[in-house]
Amino acid sequence: MSESHNNKESEDKDTYKKSEAEDTDSYHADDEQTAKEQKKRRRLPVWAIILLILAAVVMIGAACVYLYVQSQLGKINRVEADEQTVVAPEDEYFESGETMAESMEIMWPEDVKWDADAKTFAQEGVTNILLIGQDGHAWEGRTRSDSMIIVSINKNTKKIALTSLMRDMYVQIPGYSDNRINAAYAFGGMELLDETIAKNFSIKIDGNVVVNFDGFESVIDAIGGVDMELTEKEAEYINKRNKDKGWTLTEGLNHLDGEKALEYSRIRKVGDGDFERTDRQRRVLMEVFDKMKNISVTQLMELMNELFPLMTTDMSNSQILGLGVDVLSMGVDSLETYRIPADDMYDEVRVFASDGTAMDVLIPDLSECRLYFYHYVYGNEDSTEETQDGY
Repeated sequence: MSESHNNKESEDKDTYKKSEAEDTDSYHADDEQTAKEQKKRRRLPVWAIILLILAAVVMIGAACVYLYVQSQLGKINRVEADEQTVVAPEDEYFESGETMAESMEIMWPEDVKWDADAKTFAQEGVTNILLIGQDGHAWEGRTRSDSMIIVSINKNTKKIALTSLMRDMYVQIPGYSDNRINAAYAFGGMELLDETIAKNFSIKIDGNVVVNFDGFESVIDAIGGVDMELTEKEAEYINKRNKDKGWTLTEGLNHLDGEKALEYSRIRKVGDGDFERTDRQRRVLMEVFDKMKNISVTQLMELMNELFPLMTTDMSNSQILGLGVDVLSMGVDSLETYRIPADDMYDEVRVFASDGTAMDVLIPDLSECRLYFYHYVYGNEDSTEETQDGY
């Protein structure tokens, strides 16, 4: 019985060892299978790897482009409102100019009656940027604004409009005597000019860009010049003013470099004075816009490098980039052009300033000019107060 019992214990031990070995083999087999499955799950298909690589390349490329654009935008001169020098009201001055008909009406400042102030137009989806062409070169410092063009980017109508402000308009300048509108920039820079536009025409300016003569010429040269139709009188006038340079412009289509385009844009003594002058400026800008649509990325980078150091703005990099994205997304093919004051919305008079200076100016019908801008630029026929947002 003792021997039988010992044999049974031996058999039980053998059975346990065999079972334990089988369990161990099974465990290792399961581990191997799990490892294979995990390895199989971790292995990405080739197409996924390629997509990840492409995504990484695109992201790196986009980051490089963003950093490059940011570095280029950093070349633009910046000006803060509190940094702009201001001419004291007691030091204001008036610019003479008796260029209109001798038979025009003569007025004194107190004779001019202004329409009541109105709420400033501010519509969501519309951004108004004021382009200021300074009457001088960079080294001369801030002078009167030679040209003022409001660039209105309307995402609602998918349109971009250029509206020229006639520099001989006689307007109210906050804190100063009534004067030509171009005096506002000389007296108080961008801020005062924006306030002047808001007070008289109820237009909210969202940002400003100043380009002087040097910058204007550089832009035209950077895009390879512009082709402009000249009248016989325009060609003769430009040639006569630059006879020492041997220019031979002719009636018809002429290719103008930066210097010639500037001369063309500044003509005042041919045709209908400042009215045709502002029209020429808008036509040059439209030609620039058309050429910009077809330039290569390399040319665009060269243009930014050339132009940005010659510009001054009160806008941030993010604002400028945002506007660029807006314009590209709109897919605009052409520009609309307007002028303030439009025909039949002004009186030509000679105003004698408080110091006796005689100024031949345009006194705009403010109410009509406000409705004109709101109707054509904002694309809204309803000009009632309920559709206008104050700020």
